Amino acid sequence: MEKELLIKKCVKTLEDSKAHDLVNIDLNNNSSIADNMLICTGTSNRHVSAIAQRLVDTLYKDGLKQIRVSGETLGEWVIVDTGTLMVHIMQQEVRERYELDDLYRCIASGVSE
Repeated sequence: MEKELLIKKCVKTLEDSKAHDLVNIDLNNNSSIADNMLICTGTSNRHVSAIAQRLVDTLYKDGLKQIRVSGETLGEWVIVDTGTLMVHIMQQEVRERYELDDLYRCIASGVSE
């Protein structure tokens, strides 16, 4: 699946699942783990896990079979990794604690702290 289409499909699925504070960070030239990273917030363990499951189901139905998921059992922080796109679905407290938004923005801009 083309990268831009994948990002749009993920964003739409996350928005339809009522994910909050969605951020897309372009890592294309600054990281080997993914080309882009989406970060969003869910309201509870159940909501975070449900968002992740809906995303995986949608992508799988569209033919993307190589999806890795971790953290879905606890539902505090679930990572959905498609290879080129990494999606972090987090509860607000976890997102604030780890500050991935700031960390990956620094990586994307080439700034080291």
